[in-house]
Amino acid sequence: MNKFEEDELYKYLNITKGLYLILDKSGNILFANEKVCNTVEVSFERIKKMNWIETFIPNDLKSYISNILKQISNKDVRLSEYVENEILTIKGEKRFISWKNSYIEENGVVTKIICSGEDKTKTKEIELYLEEKEERLKAIFDFSPLGIFITDKTGNILEANLAFLNMLGYSKEEILGRNYIEITHDDNINLNEEKFNQLVDNEIGIYKISKKYIKKNKHLIWVNATVSTIKDQYNEVLYVLAIIEDITEIKSREDHIIAQRRYLHTIIDQNPNIIIVKDYDGKFVLANQAIARLYDTTVENMVGKKDEDFFQNKEIFRKKIEYDKKLIDNNETKIIYEDIEDKVTGKLRNFQSIKKTITGISGEKQVLIISNDITDIKETQKKLKDNEEMLHHQSKMAAMGEMLENIAHQWRQPLSVITTSASSVRIHKELGTLTDDFLDEVLDAIVKSGTHLSQTIDDFRDFFKPNRKKVVFDISQCYQKAIFLVSSKLKNREIEIVENIQSVSIYGFDNELIQVIMNLINNATDAIDDNKDLTSKYIFVDIYKDDLNNAIFKILDNAGGIKEDIKDKIFEPYFTTKHKSLGTGIGLYMSEEILVKHMNGEIKVKNKEFEYKKNSYKGAEFILKIPIEEDKG
Repeated sequence: MNKFEEDELYKYLNITKGLYLILDKSGNILFANEKVCNTVEVSFERIKKMNWIETFIPNDLKSYISNILKQISNKDVRLSEYVENEILTIKGEKRFISWKNSYIEENGVVTKIICSGEDKTKTKEIELYLEEKEERLKAIFDFSPLGIFITDKTGNILEANLAFLNMLGYSKEEILGRNYIEITHDDNINLNEEKFNQLVDNEIGIYKISKKYIKKNKHLIWVNATVSTIKDQYNEVLYVLAIIEDITEIKSREDHIIAQRRYLHTIIDQNPNIIIVKDYDGKFVLANQAIARLYDTTVENMVGKKDEDFFQNKEIFRKKIEYDKKLIDNNETKIIYEDIEDKVTGKLRNFQSIKKTITGISGEKQVLIISNDITDIKETQKKLKDNEEMLHHQSKMAAMGEMLENIAHQWRQPLSVITTSASSVRIHKELGTLTDDFLDEVLDAIVKSGTHLSQTIDDFRDFFKPNRKKVVFDISQCYQKAIFLVSSKLKNREIEIVENIQSVSIYGFDNELIQVIMNLINNATDAIDDNKDLTSKYIFVDIYKDDLNNAIFKILDNAGGIKEDIKDKIFEPYFTTKHKSLGTGIGLYMSEEILVKHMNGEIKVKNKEFEYKKNSYKGAEFILKIPIEEDKG
């Protein structure tokens, strides 16, 4: 090639789009067109002084490129093959070039190597990006915690990831080729097929569905499925892509919550108490069957309405709304008593209501009302009060009967003295033997007996005097008064009282305690009187203060004790072991009422075996324990 031909060649190579490079066999640059110079960022004058391999080939490729030049020089390479390799710009930036090589020979010897190239840098970057993207997509597909599978347009599974296989318990070989219908529960098949067909027909682009899958072990799992399509460049559906989320645990919790709500609603509805929630304006947010029955309506009909919507007298309910508003404003809890009309019977019923401020689901303030129907309780309390008053009256009458008997015993001797003295005066007068000394003696005896009768009347009148004021008194003195009132009865029955008494002052009702002590002494006396085998008759009385600051009163007889089968019943009203003509059965009941309700004390009984004067006895021991209170007046 002469100089002219060479110049013309260079001109042609400069105007072509590709990279053209002419090297000698050692890699020295003989020519580089403008495309090459621009690519490596070196001028034409400068580049001709450089070695291509040493300057523009990365170190790890220099040996490889040198070997290629050597093969071309030796004509050992197929010139039709492309060689792709990285080059470096003068600034060290990488470019990826696809070369096709040729050579010029003179006299059968290769003198120049011609390299034509195309800059594939952007193409290579795109390829690398696509490869990386594909790898990322593959990693997402393979290692996603969500189940993913791909089907053809008929629903046959072509690919499935590990998460989906683990969900259903199948191996990849077992699941591929199956139709998704085979693993879908019967309840979901129709809807699933409808949506799937719309998808593959391009009527919809995506659908979501909650459904049940059948696992390999026949167990069911709940899933959320998001199903879409993979299309070609002409928008034709190629495949169907399904992304699966296992929601079995969530569904189980939801079902549990729903069951709990149903259970809670059942409890609320079946509760005999009224349970309601009202908003700030008094509208029902929640109501149960108890209030619906009272209002003669349904729970559903009450929600969103007010009390006044069910009654003619609306003013009273408006006042209740204002009360509830103040309760909510002050964030209070109150217990109130109110009357509500029963619309079925038209009667007022009495309720004890607890009203409490609560926070609703959306954060708004509401009032919770729980009302207990106490109508029957109040009626029962009234009956109990009436019965208690009647029992008190009967107890007083019974005590009066006992007193009349004691009065008769107390008066018998003084009256006998008076009548005997009067008769003696009459006889002495008729015989003419009445002297002043004898008359004075007789009159003194009559006056003493009359005074005794008067004192007896005062003592018994004090017992019956109504005294409802607590006073400080000595238990031993109460006991002495009681003994005095029943002394004639004890004397007539030859009963000996054995006393171990201390002075103990308490604060309470002294007359009531006298009544209790008299009742216990009378019961012991009657029990001893009923035991015909006794030769010695004793009643033991102890009064003292224990270590817990309680006054203790004990009374023990030797009548043989109380039968075990009736011992727990003796404090019941109207229970008696005496003949109907002799006992009312209210003595011990009233004694317990007085001790427990009026004096905060207690009364107990037990059978006790003991020795006295070297003889063995058994009897009933009643123990009274009364807390010692101070005068608070």
